[in-house]
Amino acid sequence: MSSPCYRLAFAVSLFFEYGGMQRSLLRIAQECAQRGHEVHVFTGGWIGELPTNIAVHELDTRAITNVRSNDILAKKLAEEVRRDGRFDCVVGFTKLPGLDVYYAGDPCYAERIATSRPWWYRFMPRYRGFRRQEAAVFGKGRKTELMLIAHGEREQFIKHYGTELDRFHLMPPGINKERFVDTPSAEDIARLRSELGVRDDEKMLLLVGARFKTKGLDRALDAVASLPEKTRQQVKLVVVGGDKQEPYLQQVKQLDISDRVVFAGAREDLVRFYHAADLLVHPPYTENTGTILIEAMLCDLPMLLTGICGFAFHVEDAGAGKVCPEPYEQAKFNTMLNDMLDDEHLKTYAGKGPAYCERTDLYSLIDRAADVIVARAQANREAAA
Repeated sequence: MSSPCYRLAFAVSLFFEYGGMQRSLLRIAQECAQRGHEVHVFTGGWIGELPTNIAVHELDTRAITNVRSNDILAKKLAEEVRRDGRFDCVVGFTKLPGLDVYYAGDPCYAERIATSRPWWYRFMPRYRGFRRQEAAVFGKGRKTELMLIAHGEREQFIKHYGTELDRFHLMPPGINKERFVDTPSAEDIARLRSELGVRDDEKMLLLVGARFKTKGLDRALDAVASLPEKTRQQVKLVVVGGDKQEPYLQQVKQLDISDRVVFAGAREDLVRFYHAADLLVHPPYTENTGTILIEAMLCDLPMLLTGICGFAFHVEDAGAGKVCPEPYEQAKFNTMLNDMLDDEHLKTYAGKGPAYCERTDLYSLIDRAADVIVARAQANREAAA
């Protein structure tokens, strides 16, 4: 007897192929499709190659603010679901009302604002809008099941919204191990470093991010500029990502480190960069998880990161790098960067990341997420019958 085919609706405000959460969405959707289910993605925009086994519906959600754009997406999604007949499960990767399952790709907004903004910020329309949207997903009494990758965030949602404990599914990271099977050769690594203008006697620092502001590029630039002159002349910061460079080029010029920074643009060959670099620099302002941290560990790349990262505990447990504690202090991060650039210091991290990744489940998110979604679809269809 064949398994039933369920109709699944996925929703996200914007899809861009270099976003970590977006990559997870696509992989989960494709896994569901490969299991024989009909998958539709509703989004305000799709930037990248369209999948062949998934129906993508781009909706006009243009608005002055992100809050308003999300409200429009919620309204149009509800209309599409009603118009097209009942979907067995509606899965959100953006906080929207009426979801059956939500993939928590962002930290608790209410907690972040409570710990990083003055009291009066809570009277702002932006805060009220995002708080309302978060409550529509996590509020007590809601029926939305919650897939949580950053396990430490569970207590924050419960504190602010009274979310029932049994609604949470604590998930492992979803690292696509297949991307790391082929290790680039020494010749390939040398070629890439040469293309980037990194000399053999220079250390290559790497920062990767689709959104430079969120990933703390300004912090990384300040840290490079703070290095002692002799050390600074022996490092190159390579920035990978397709975000706007202009504001940071101005900062680079003001800090007088133009010869120390290389913007490489958006790249698909990240594995080459991980192997070519000497240190990953990752000081984001907010980071619910941090897939890049696990990817760097797989490639045996030491890292300096901030404690805000949801996956920081993996780095600490592995002994694969240093974590700058929260609340963030630029001077502390600067000092830690200078200390880590010592050759003997870097050697202490050799092999730690790959060994940890070998003994830890960092890969089953996609299968387990598909299991949660299909189980909810089955329950919904049975309830409707």
